This record gives sequence, C-alpha cells and structure tokens, in this order.
Amino acid sequence: MNKISEINIEYVRPMRSIETYELISMNEKEICYIYNYENTYFRYFKTIVSLLNYLKDRIEPKITFKEKEELLDFLRYKNILSTATSNSELINEEV
Repeated sequence: MNKISEINIEYVRPMRSIETYELISMNEKEICYIYNYENTYFRYFKTIVSLLNYLKDRIEPKITFKEKEELLDFLRYKNILSTATSNSELINEEV
C-alpha cells in the first residue's frame, strides 16, 4: 500500500483545483496530479505535461473518477515506477 502525501492545491476557480500528490512505497516515489472538478469529478494525470495538455487542449486523461474515495483507493494501490523509469518516460513522452 502506498503512502499518500498531498503536496499542493492550486485553485483554478472557486470549486476547481489542481492537487499535487506524492505517492511513496518502500524506496519508490511518484508525483501525480489530480484535476478536481467541484468534488464530483476527478481526473488523474501522471505528468505535468499531460495536465497542461488537458488544460490547454482538453485532451481527456484515460483515468477518471466520480468519487474521491475511488481516487484515493486507486492512489493507495497504484504501482509506482522507479524514479529512473519515470524520468526516461518523461523525456520520451510525446506531446
């Protein structure tokens, strides 16, 4: 099970925010981003680039949730990639 730490919340509008979380499992860490739409719809983004693509061009993410508890369950049990793997994916990710 992952430890979830909220790093930051930025409000885009009064009921819309971008939440940044750090997931930790043993020696592995991962940062992820959640677009919270009025606490009724949550979009998960693995990278800041994918989040920016959504905000700019409305490119929908593959992982979404309608309840906060579903999102938290996903984050608790999500497989975390090693930092080296994550960095190489970021470099090779197409925009």
